[in-house]
Amino acid sequence: MAVPSVFATPVSGSVLPLSQCEHPCFAQGRMGRGVLLLPSTHTLLAPADAQVYFAFSTGHAVGLQTSLGEQFILHVGLDTHRLQGRGFQLHVSRGDMVARGEPLLTFDPTILTQSGFSLAMPMVFCNCAQRRLRILKLGMVAAGEDLVMLY
Repeated sequence: MAVPSVFATPVSGSVLPLSQCEHPCFAQGRMGRGVLLLPSTHTLLAPADAQVYFAFSTGHAVGLQTSLGEQFILHVGLDTHRLQGRGFQLHVSRGDMVARGEPLLTFDPTILTQSGFSLAMPMVFCNCAQRRLRILKLGMVAAGEDLVMLY
């Protein structure tokens, strides 16, 4: 039996079921299961102690892997890769080890919204199909609060 893993909220804001995402790839679970965040803060924090297994040069998404092998993606906005890095500042690189609560990236919500992009932020667990996912809190949350449990 797998040890339960708890992941923190990476930004303050509102948490919704992933099925409410406007992007069908995320809403239909094709990338994995998770939650949808509507951020009110603009620095994305690490939800768990993990290693960065990818950080797109465009700064819009980061992939992390825990020591137990759990992989998850944090994707800021929808289709924001089209901004080609404008409005994003990465604070990590591939291979970096991060601690829960450590800043991963910062984004400018004004640039995203004025460019016509949604701020909706999917947090998706990619390789955890054999485990159960429990959303610990929906609605308003503060960054750092326990959000998701895998067990």
